[in-house]
Amino acid sequence: MMKSRDFQIAVLYSEALPVPEGDAPDARALQWAVSSVSAAQYVYDALRSLGYSTAMIVVRDSLEELEHRLSFLSPEETFIFNCCDQFCGSNKAAAEVLRLVEQLKFRHTGAAAGSIELCIDKGRAKQRLMQFKIPTPRYQIFDEPGGACTLQFPVIVKPMCEDASVGIELNSVAGDTSQLFQQIAYIAEEYEQPVLVEEFVVGRELAVAMWGNGKIEVLPIAEHDFSCLPQPLEQLLTFESKWEPESFYALNIPTRVPAALTPENERLVRQVARSSFHALGLRDFGRVDIRFDGLTPYVIDVNELPDLSPDAGYWHSAQAAGFTYPQMVEHILQLALRREGWLK
Repeated sequence: MMKSRDFQIAVLYSEALPVPEGDAPDARALQWAVSSVSAAQYVYDALRSLGYSTAMIVVRDSLEELEHRLSFLSPEETFIFNCCDQFCGSNKAAAEVLRLVEQLKFRHTGAAAGSIELCIDKGRAKQRLMQFKIPTPRYQIFDEPGGACTLQFPVIVKPMCEDASVGIELNSVAGDTSQLFQQIAYIAEEYEQPVLVEEFVVGRELAVAMWGNGKIEVLPIAEHDFSCLPQPLEQLLTFESKWEPESFYALNIPTRVPAALTPENERLVRQVARSSFHALGLRDFGRVDIRFDGLTPYVIDVNELPDLSPDAGYWHSAQAAGFTYPQMVEHILQLALRREGWLK
């Protein structure tokens, strides 16, 4: 066991790289990736304000460069606070960064590389959820349009390995085979990856932030309020609603914390969220996104590295639980330190 003055914290984050203009999805993905830089800066400032010796470590376009940067640090004296959510413009490749960190014997906050790979691949994540008998919408995976769809319409069409609603728009919800194949063709071409198709659950959308190891504490549950959108098939979080703050959907889907749930419904949601946290191997903190039709909480995403920015949902739940921003950051850090035996 060490005291906080005996080690330093290195905040690891990804730097967005320039991409050629012209492709709208790429430009949007780049805009999202920049968020990890600001989140890391907030985490760094919070830790510094609490008296931790803290440094920033940037991940650019080379694992060799990262390894060189880390070579100046000691794994016995440096603990990594991981804010790295992409690598070389790829959400999926973020696991490569953590795999290198772990190979170099550094300890870090959050999920291990294997769990990151699992969570980012939505097909594999859903398989794991189903193995643990956790409710999740029925799904199929397509590489190209065509073939039989065995799902019940409406369905929602997503890139297999993207996050933060990248690739999600109103057209993502398909009501028939023609719309489905049109959207599959678009996603497969623009994002160059398999396409996940899920049965679309009409209902409420909840974000369940949690932290802990072993015993998992559920923070106040957030709800994305769709009451201003009367059309059920428009009640979803698109990229526009998340990342274009002046858009109609961003302005008309407020987030309520805590969500207004009956005690029994809240118990169901908490139980499913905790089970998902364990099933996908999350550590220290995480968030589970749920569609709730009033009877069953269906897991639609497990986020092993939720955005910790002060304008993001995880912080809103921590704030509703009575934490200041620096207290939230320190609590996550200390959960990881205790898990690794660096603190009692």
